[in-house]
Amino acid sequence: MASNDSFPDSSTIARDILNRYRQVYRASRTAEPFLRYGRRTVAVSTIAQQFYCEKAVALSFERPLAPTQDMRDGSTGHEAVAALGVPMTQEEAVTAAVAAREQPLCLCEFRIGWQHHTGVTVLGHVDEAWFREGHVEIVAERKFSNSRGIHLPYHIQASLYCLGLGEMGFNTGHTLYRISVLTRSCHDCGLLRSGGCPALSEGIAHFQCDHGECTGQVFPFEHETTSRRLDWALQFWINEREAQPTEHTSRCRHCRYRRVCDAGSR
Repeated sequence: MASNDSFPDSSTIARDILNRYRQVYRASRTAEPFLRYGRRTVAVSTIAQQFYCEKAVALSFERPLAPTQDMRDGSTGHEAVAALGVPMTQEEAVTAAVAAREQPLCLCEFRIGWQHHTGVTVLGHVDEAWFREGHVEIVAERKFSNSRGIHLPYHIQASLYCLGLGEMGFNTGHTLYRISVLTRSCHDCGLLRSGGCPALSEGIAHFQCDHGECTGQVFPFEHETTSRRLDWALQFWINEREAQPTEHTSRCRHCRYRRVCDAGSR
């Protein structure tokens, strides 16, 4: 997108973004499946998991297992935060995101979708993004984990959200992303569900209470690095290469697929 001086009016921008999204979403439902496992699309969250262990991602499709309690707790935490937002249709959300305003607007669970140059459709839901006149100021990604580290897959997921918003037609030239890691015990916290937890506040680097703990950090979105990583990840889905196991063999000890994975005995 160009500078504000040469922008079309907001209704035109919103219509263009919506049309682009609808075309991608419609094609993802009607196109012939051509990806591994008979899929038409790949989720941003799945791509991020490839950078933890791609072999585990492959096995999750080949030998699916029920979600663990930790997974369910993480989903509960995300749902609690998402419930704080005002429900909007995609049309209402896009229109609000490009409207002229003095203060940025926060949108939760914002749906994104775009088609990669290989023809692969990538879909996702952004935890939280702040928009002003078509510019994406910051994308927020929250994780529930007992590890306080901000790991590479978290960066991948957040930066892919930034990339996808740009592909949809938003301006991401100066976008930042914030990663917050909350302890798993936070998922059922009443303060979190009410929106009163300081961990939800912008700029909070660390917060601890009797219920749990949160650390957060802000990073610049790097378009070229993110695009390069996406290219590598999608090579697996279009059958250009086989799944690669993690280089961090310590992860194998805690993997649910260690007994059936030929890389687990390394």
